[in-house]
Amino acid sequence: MKGTNLHNYIIIIYKMIIYNLRIIFANKFIWFLTGSILFYVGLSIIYVFSNDVSKMEDMYGIFLFSGILLVFYPSVFGVQNDQDARTIEILFGIPNYRYKVWLVRIVLIFIIAFIIMLAFTLLSSVFIVRFRTVNMTLQVMLPVIFLGVMAFMLSTVIRNGNGTAVVMIIFGLIFLILSTPLSKSQWNVFLNPFNLPRDVNETTWAIITLKNRIVLITGTIVFLLAALYNLQKREKFM
Repeated sequence: MKGTNLHNYIIIIYKMIIYNLRIIFANKFIWFLTGSILFYVGLSIIYVFSNDVSKMEDMYGIFLFSGILLVFYPSVFGVQNDQDARTIEILFGIPNYRYKVWLVRIVLIFIIAFIIMLAFTLLSSVFIVRFRTVNMTLQVMLPVIFLGVMAFMLSTVIRNGNGTAVVMIIFGLIFLILSTPLSKSQWNVFLNPFNLPRDVNETTWAIITLKNRIVLITGTIVFLLAALYNLQKREKFM
């Protein structure tokens, strides 16, 4: 009996994953995926034929922007797509749906992004400059997940994909502008852990990087909980 229940549970999880993968890859996601690949390939080719040999810290920026492109569309337009397809009405009818559906979907988005980014880093490590691919991918994914979950949270407040996209672009520009004055600060969202400043020793830089990653992880958890809480307010989405 327990074996049958476990088998049924696995089938349900499998069907849920397949269903959400179809939603994630639907509509315009393919264009953002294509844009991410073209951006990565284009800059990589430039680095390969450049007289200035690529460094690991240079590659970090390429991976970061490519990762942001991957998660941008599903994070920003996910809620609106459910509203347009009227599937959100069905989702609100599922007990504890925020954990069974949206949490699964957001996790799948980042798993897909991680796999693609791992492929990017592996190719760059082989053809451009040697580095630890898993470590690079994990370092890139932390700010990518932070910005992706932030976009997801904002989409539950604004409830419009285009509006959320505009707000996220504004926030992105602000973070980018602040990245220079905050280049040695733990509060820099775009902090490059591989770009050691000349006037900072390695130990201090390691501490700053660790604090920065803790800030990003904490912010990600807060944004995710806020998003899931907002999605409980049925009347705002109907």
